Amino acid sequence: MNKLFLIYIGMFCMIFTSCESFLEEENLSSVVADELYATEDGYEGLVNSCYASLKDVYGDEPWLFCAGTDLYVEGRSTQPDGISEYKNLTSSDDNVTDFFTNLYSSIQYCNTALNYSTKTEETDVLAQRVAEIKFIRTINYFTLVQHFGGVSIVTEMINEPIVSFEKSSAQEVYSFIISELKSIVDDLPETTTEYGRVTKRAVYHYLAKVYLTRGYQSYAESNDFSTSASYAELAIDNQGLNLTYEQLFTPGDEENDEVIFSIQYDSESMLDPMDDGNMQNYFFGPYLGGEGSQKGYPYRSYNLCPTMYMLDLYTEDDARWEASFMTTVYDEYYDYYKDADSRDELAVMYYFPQSWEVADTAAWRAESELRADAVIRGYGTAWEASISSSEDWETPITKKFDDPDADFSNKGSNSRDLYLARLGETYLIAAEAYLQAGNTSKATEMINVVRTRAAKSGSEAAMQLTEADVDIDKILDERALELFGEYHRWEDLARTGKLVERTQLYNRDIKAWFDNGINPFEGNDGELKLLRPIPQDALDLNTNEEYVQNPGY
Repeated sequence: MNKLFLIYIGMFCMIFTSCESFLEEENLSSVVADELYATEDGYEGLVNSCYASLKDVYGDEPWLFCAGTDLYVEGRSTQPDGISEYKNLTSSDDNVTDFFTNLYSSIQYCNTALNYSTKTEETDVLAQRVAEIKFIRTINYFTLVQHFGGVSIVTEMINEPIVSFEKSSAQEVYSFIISELKSIVDDLPETTTEYGRVTKRAVYHYLAKVYLTRGYQSYAESNDFSTSASYAELAIDNQGLNLTYEQLFTPGDEENDEVIFSIQYDSESMLDPMDDGNMQNYFFGPYLGGEGSQKGYPYRSYNLCPTMYMLDLYTEDDARWEASFMTTVYDEYYDYYKDADSRDELAVMYYFPQSWEVADTAAWRAESELRADAVIRGYGTAWEASISSSEDWETPITKKFDDPDADFSNKGSNSRDLYLARLGETYLIAAEAYLQAGNTSKATEMINVVRTRAAKSGSEAAMQLTEADVDIDKILDERALELFGEYHRWEDLARTGKLVERTQLYNRDIKAWFDNGINPFEGNDGELKLLRPIPQDALDLNTNEEYVQNPGY
């Protein structure tokens, strides 16, 4: 047996022994667990482990969510080419195997917690905790079905080797997800004083997204899009987007009213602050050098850099440009945050003017002696990073996920929360659902709520779209602007059936394959690689021969 199946057993034993000193004799029986999880405190710890298990899915490299899309291109540092370009993607890809394994590991944490829910002491919050666990398990299945199609639905705690798994169809997985989410709504609160716990609103947001995603499938039900819109409205609950985009991503302000569900991180609870955070701060920008701990800048990877398509989406009326990218770097990178009230008194080190901004850089420099030594990286094709990007600081730097309090490390180790669902996206889910349901007027209304918040002061009218403007490509453009760097894009393109079309248009490396007469999505069987491959290890160890590989592999 390999790690794919052993993970159920190994993880199960890890749960049982995690509260024991490593100096004590290891006890792999269930006696300790039965005693521990029978108590309220012990069971609360088990529930918390379900939340924490999401860190393994989302906290490391985000290749499966971002690479190989229209928004991100390989810079001076390489991406795994199978995932980023598809041609060489196989069922033995380690990143896909780890992704698949981490999702099922999180599911098994949840199954274990659900098993002990019938054995622990009754409390006023037990039904709520069970609902929280089912929510976490369900969003894992939603991720699985989007990336892998039909998979095994495992709902029982596993404490012995299993070498045969049934493969449910994607249609069955969607039905399971919807049924589970609907079943837990009544046991969850509208709001919570313990920030980060699942609420009704999170369920409504995910129901909206699940129905929206199923609505594109051949087995969709006729009312999936209208149902999606209805659940999105429930999640929105008449709340406007009252924060500025800058405020939404200000370091330290992650616990705000627009966040519906996020993965919680806390620098004080990290055993190793240089390694235990998430990596969202690490990607989406150029390498800045290796002396950030002395010179005050973050470590960046120089891969998953923005494509020219992404950079060209911004207009001079859209405040999300300055809120998403560090366009002006002062004496030290983090001065932008630490000296926010006195930036005009700081020397400029780097400046990244957009296409509509500075034409005469000499005049800009002459306006202040504080700009005299600035390095100006003006808009141009060099902004789309490549293996030939010869200098550090060469392309615009994504700042949305900056963590000024993080230790400088070669993994970023971001201690900020990682947003999985937020209100701005809910509005865009509603817009897409209304569009596909045939209500373009309502779709336009929803997308314009997002664009109104994004508008610079005085530019609100210029940012409004008309019904004639709104189609699925415009919604994907808006999702790019609103959600850049957040972990949705591959799923957006897969959901809408735009993965091949838009990567051929906007992803330089994928376009190069097509320009040479090769469709990199085409597998050896002539089928397109529109799903991820089922890991070969899972197939080899599964005695159920009806559990077949996905098309293209």
